[in-house]
Amino acid sequence: MTARFREIMFSANYFALVCISALTISFIVSITVYNLGIPVHASDYVRMNLYVTSCIAIPTAIIATLHDYHTRVYQRRLEALAWTDELTGLLNRRFFLRAADEECRRMRRTEQSAAIAIFDLDFFKEVNDLYGHAAGDRVLKGVAQIAHAELRGPFDKLGRWGGEEFVVLLSDVTPENARIVCDRLRTRIQSALIETGDFQVCITASFGFCMLPGGADVNGVIEAADRALYEAKRLGRNRVEMGEYVQADVQDITEYKQRAQANKRRTAANDDVADTIRAITVSQRPPVKRHARLRSTR
Repeated sequence: MTARFREIMFSANYFALVCISALTISFIVSITVYNLGIPVHASDYVRMNLYVTSCIAIPTAIIATLHDYHTRVYQRRLEALAWTDELTGLLNRRFFLRAADEECRRMRRTEQSAAIAIFDLDFFKEVNDLYGHAAGDRVLKGVAQIAHAELRGPFDKLGRWGGEEFVVLLSDVTPENARIVCDRLRTRIQSALIETGDFQVCITASFGFCMLPGGADVNGVIEAADRALYEAKRLGRNRVEMGEYVQADVQDITEYKQRAQANKRRTAANDDVADTIRAITVSQRPPVKRHARLRSTR
């Protein structure tokens, strides 16, 4: 079910609710007025009341439904602008990090592994210099479409990290699988001819990836993948390199505070001892004879 169809169904339900509410209120009012003995014939009064109410309820329901529909569409657009990149339509950095954090929590429960890959377009500045920034934007869009088509739909996450850099979250993969996916995507980008108006551009990409263990620091894994990316560029570009994530030891804050206080007390005690020794040494030092300097009167 598409998002547009869901919005139409919500609006139809809202329209029916407004109409039924208006007709129900009108019918209750009609019965109440009839029990008071005002109309002569009950059926004529009910029909007239329903007719008048329908003339009021249906336009009101249409106006309210259109307003509700456009409000929902506007909210969806605002949400899309908040979590997608405007140029490529991919996830932006903020929401990619959120997706990676959710994947870490899921892997902690399922004990599965994932990987984060960063790839950068080689010599992209030359594309902008030779063909213009509009052509460069078309190349970015084309690469985004190629990468999206090669990945596994809702399972993998694809985002634009910034500039000509893209980031991929590969779910439920081993290091070998992650390398195969990255190499397949690299080959697909290399073999593609991207239309940029009057020219067709062929471009390559360098990849760096790192495994994402459960409970890991996502930023640390991304930094490891970024280091692998720079290693791929150093070794000649248009290749895939794997980085290694080393989890830093995290000290308990209580233990850290206790150690800091103990070190502070130990330092203060050492300073007191040093001051005492210095005072004793000074008190036992023999007096120094001072000799007045002779000044010439000439």
